[in-house]
Amino acid sequence: MATDRARRRGVPLVTLVAAGLCRLILRLTARVRVEGLENVPQSGSLIVVANHLSNADPPLVVGWLTPALGRQLHILAKEAIFVGPIGWFLRSQGVTPVRAGGSDLEAYRSARAVLERGDVLCIFPEGTRSATGVMGDPKPGVAMLATRSAVSILPVGISGSDRFLGRGKRVPRFRTLITLRVGQPFTLSTDPSVARRAAISAASDELMRQIAALVDERHRGRFGQLKLDMDNAPGVE
Repeated sequence: MATDRARRRGVPLVTLVAAGLCRLILRLTARVRVEGLENVPQSGSLIVVANHLSNADPPLVVGWLTPALGRQLHILAKEAIFVGPIGWFLRSQGVTPVRAGGSDLEAYRSARAVLERGDVLCIFPEGTRSATGVMGDPKPGVAMLATRSAVSILPVGISGSDRFLGRGKRVPRFRTLITLRVGQPFTLSTDPSVARRAAISAASDELMRQIAALVDERHRGRFGQLKLDMDNAPGVE
C-alpha cells in the first residue's frame, strides 16, 4: 500500500497521521474521486501545481498525494499563522513561513531551497482561491521557478471543491462530488528568441493549460480555449 511505502521511506509519522485525517474527514463530508495516482514520481525534486477553488484543496492534495509520493509535500504559507503550537505543527508538516508583504525574491529563495534539497514543493499558481470557480491567471514566479530549476512538474486538477466549500462559505455542502486528477509530469522551458517577460508569460500559460486539461470544463476559463488552440494547431497530434 502507498501508506506502507511512505512509512518505509521515512515520512514522519505525524505527517502520515495528518494526511490520513485529511482523507478521513473529506471522505466523511464529501464524495471524493481520485484519478491518476499512478503518474506520481517516486524520486527527484518535484513541483506539484494545482488550481485553487476552496480551502479544502490543500488537505485534499496533501491527503492523497503524501502516501502516493512516499514523501512530504512542502507548501509556502503566510508567516502570521505560525503562532505557538500551530506554528510548530505547520513546520512539522513541511509548511514554510513567508512574510506577508515580503519580497517575491524571499518566497522564490524559500521555494528554490526546497527543490535543491531534492524535496517536493506544492504550489497553487493562482495564489488565491477563485471567487467564481474559474481558473485565474497564475503568478509569474511559478513559471520562473520551474524554468530556472528545470525540475519535473506534476499537474493536479481539482473539480467541484468550490461547490463543497467555496470562497466565502463557512459550512460545507455535504456529499458534494470532488474530483482530484493527477496528470503526467512535464517540464517547462522558455524560448530564448522571445523577450524574457513574454517567454515567462507563455510558460505560465502552458503550466495552466496542463492543469486545465485535468479539470471539469466549467473551471477552465481562458485556459480551456488555450487547450483547444493547441489541439487544433497544425502539426499537433
